[in-house]
Amino acid sequence: MISDAAVSDYITFFENLTPESLNRFEEVFSSDARFRDPFNDARGVAAVRRVFEKMFDDVDEHKFKVQSYAVNGNSAYLVWVFEITPKGKTKVWLIEGMSRIDFRDDGKATAHIDYYDAAGQIYEKIPLIGGVLRLMRRKIAA
Repeated sequence: MISDAAVSDYITFFENLTPESLNRFEEVFSSDARFRDPFNDARGVAAVRRVFEKMFDDVDEHKFKVQSYAVNGNSAYLVWVFEITPKGKTKVWLIEGMSRIDFRDDGKATAHIDYYDAAGQIYEKIPLIGGVLRLMRRKIAA
């Protein structure tokens, strides 16, 4: 079972993530780690790192805050809020989601799987596409 201290260290790492701290990914992730979200499915620590390098290329500001977490065996479940300001924009986008993090016994993450509503929290903010998605959501809603 993963310790609360290891999960807390992981959370602290991501809450304080900077372009410079990407150099520590090999300390945090196993060499065969997987990262998946609605946009990416990266395997291997180098590929996972590239996902976050791209994120830093695409945003001017970011803030990641874990609101709560639970541990079950070697997995942690994080409830979080991610605030980003896309490059060249002034409006902050708020993304709420959850992650499952699987750990090895030595505390390195083998998987980080993000779950969030990409359509409602990202795509609907994009001109033209957003209008179509909002219309579809209204048509489908009860």
